[in-house]
Amino acid sequence: MRKAKSGRKGQTSIRWGWSKFFAFFVLLCFSALVGGFLKFAAIVDNVNLETSVPQADGIVVWTGRGGGRLSAATKLLEEKRGERLLISGVNAQNSRQDIANLLGISEALDACCVDLDYAAENTIGNARETKIWAEALGYEHIILVTSSYHMPRAKIEIRNALGPIRITPYPVKSSENGRWWNDRKQFDRYAQEYGKLLGSLVREPRKGQSTHVPVIEDGGALVPQESPTANSAEQSDAASEENKP
Repeated sequence: MRKAKSGRKGQTSIRWGWSKFFAFFVLLCFSALVGGFLKFAAIVDNVNLETSVPQADGIVVWTGRGGGRLSAATKLLEEKRGERLLISGVNAQNSRQDIANLLGISEALDACCVDLDYAAENTIGNARETKIWAEALGYEHIILVTSSYHMPRAKIEIRNALGPIRITPYPVKSSENGRWWNDRKQFDRYAQEYGKLLGSLVREPRKGQSTHVPVIEDGGALVPQESPTANSAEQSDAASEENKP
């Protein structure tokens, strides 16, 4: 009888030990996820790049939620930071004239220097179409324009897609960035993007120090905050509903 009680007590002790182990493991994973998210949000909200934008062969802007991207890319093109501009992920309902009107550029500049990509439906598609465009033109250096919260994942996907090319990230910080913890819409956006970022990290192949991967230089510039009106116009007219990174 005593042996039976002792056996049951031992089994209970083992189960309790495993329960504590799994509880600790779950708590550890949760803490790591929360800590990673807080670090991600801090990086996104505190982008502060002081260096000037270098001269490149071309400029690429990936459309999606978050204003200021198109105006930032257009400004770079007008400043001749690159000879051509690729707008990747354009909504199929928007014609070339619609985009030209939205950018506010001359017909001559539009005709000579702006390329539209209607094929990309997500960030992976943006990276694929950027690769096709850059290789077709023989570019060795491009400036990548996208929202600051999207840039970490964009760098992963473009690194996976492109070969040996120089990339200057140009993160755009829109006026909605700020106290994300007090803004449910912004918090949800950050949380969704953080989840997608983790997925990209899991899928990312380990290329090591191969010479066949892009060189990403975090020496871009931060675009001044855009007005809410400009942000809304860009989001409704240029971003594809399927391409909201």
